[in-house]
Amino acid sequence: MRISFTLATLALSLNLFAAKVEVDVTGMTCGMCVSAITKELEATEKALNISVSLENKKAQFEEVKGKKLSDAEIKTAIKKAGYEAVKISRK
Repeated sequence: MRISFTLATLALSLNLFAAKVEVDVTGMTCGMCVSAITKELEATEKALNISVSLENKKAQFEEVKGKKLSDAEIKTAIKKAGYEAVKISRK
């Protein structure tokens, strides 16, 4: 029997998440916007379980312990995708 774990599943089981992050984003108008933001957050290699909502104009993800994204890094990733992060909150 072969067992397969995703990085997110493994991180969750080992309690490797530092915080849940929610970012209010302006400028999103379509599904391509969602894809672009997701891609840039994934590229940081510090965000897991990324969810971007066009309807709510928010990006949510979990940070990996020891690899916290600074607010500046989050804003840069979202700006690189072509949008603006206007509010960042951590839980």
